Amino acid sequence: MKSKIIIKVLSLSYLILILGCTEILDVKPVSTITGAGYWNSPEDAHTYLVGIYNRLRNLSNTTYYGEDRSDLYIEGDIGPVSAAWAHSLRADNGPNWASMYNFIFHVNSLIKETANMDFSDQNQKNHILAQGYTLRALIYFRMAKIWGDVPIVLEPAENANVDLKARAPVNQVFDQINEDISQALSLFPTNAFTDKNFISKPATYALLADVKIWTGKVLNGGASDFNEALSAISQVESSGVSLLPNYADIFDSEKKKNAEIIFSIFFEKDEHGNQYGDRLTTWGISIDGAENKDEIAYTDRNSARAVYAPSPELVNSFDPVNDVRRGRAIVAATQNNGQDTVLICFNKFRGTVYPDDRYFDDDIIEYRLADMILLKAEALAATNKITEAITELNKTRNRAGIGDYSGPKDKISVEKEILEERKRELFNELKRWNDLVRFHNGGTINIYEVVPNLNGKNGYPLYFPVSQSVLDNNSLIEQTEGY
Repeated sequence: MKSKIIIKVLSLSYLILILGCTEILDVKPVSTITGAGYWNSPEDAHTYLVGIYNRLRNLSNTTYYGEDRSDLYIEGDIGPVSAAWAHSLRADNGPNWASMYNFIFHVNSLIKETANMDFSDQNQKNHILAQGYTLRALIYFRMAKIWGDVPIVLEPAENANVDLKARAPVNQVFDQINEDISQALSLFPTNAFTDKNFISKPATYALLADVKIWTGKVLNGGASDFNEALSAISQVESSGVSLLPNYADIFDSEKKKNAEIIFSIFFEKDEHGNQYGDRLTTWGISIDGAENKDEIAYTDRNSARAVYAPSPELVNSFDPVNDVRRGRAIVAATQNNGQDTVLICFNKFRGTVYPDDRYFDDDIIEYRLADMILLKAEALAATNKITEAITELNKTRNRAGIGDYSGPKDKISVEKEILEERKRELFNELKRWNDLVRFHNGGTINIYEVVPNLNGKNGYPLYFPVSQSVLDNNSLIEQTEGY
């Protein structure tokens, strides 16, 4: 059976390679797009779904849309930094959304073909469909956070007669996201996890909570959205997940898919290059004089490179004595009995040391319980339930060893502390930029003062520009406002 699945996946890879050549939002297809002959059995649907998760890994393996634009990074010792980090984005260097729409094409194909297929086990069919709807909602949510207004495509292109689409208003995009999530929740045959590298009902509730916190603040959805987020988080909390006692264990390569994980994206050496953590480490040659070289996640022959180093804003946010997360956050290469710092490096995703070198095979964590707890604190504070918000905030603070929050109890002060705690707890998990945008729109911070590379750039767009190639190939697409 294993060899049969491998053959199926290889066949699927060829099919996706052929279909992936068509970017339906940029140009009209010049040839028929067809999967004829593939969709013959439930096993085909499952194998196609596995291929989609592989593509999700490709889309997720970047800090570009998350930490790059935030306050977590300064230039590393190797580089180069991105236009997103420098906040020098323009149409001619803006990211192209074609790969995301190619992903959506495949999810749309999965949904359509699976719906039309006969299954002897209806639960198996519903489980595949539920994952498809959630995956589509997840990617549209990402695009809505990146670009705001984006085209909505719900059917796979099957021939050359494809109408080009304009950008739909962001509120319509979120209507579709919510509809897909609702459909997914109605289809899952179980409330339990089957494999945390695959979408589950608890993971879909985590996505719903994330969506509602975003729309509550960024789109002025207000209390009703925050209350929906709280309800979704309650569903996650009842799913059997729990905080690990030891923070470092969450990221231990031997403890993937642990009790705190809700959904993570699978990585394994030799299957798919390095996880994005490779861009946050350094080469051994850069720290040759360090006395504690063995404590640092460096590489020798691998492709890793220190594009970024920890910013002072990140380093100084940790209690240097009591916060157990600090050692997992950063490590300083030192000389002269620790008196002199050679280099400060990230230390969260350390990968695995193999006989030839270190490889970064850490899973990409999409959602874990600590994230949900702090989203819960955020929603409670937003609805003026300050005491309850502090109770949730203290859960991660106490695990970290820094004790209960004892600062001012007014709404803005508590919200600022929740934002700081999310920085300490979730740094390098691709959350920071979106956190800053939410709290900026919610009136807690001024993002143009918090992010050093935005200082003096008041009014610089928080959404990304649309790539010039997209504009050139689709006259219906208008550039993001401000570019």
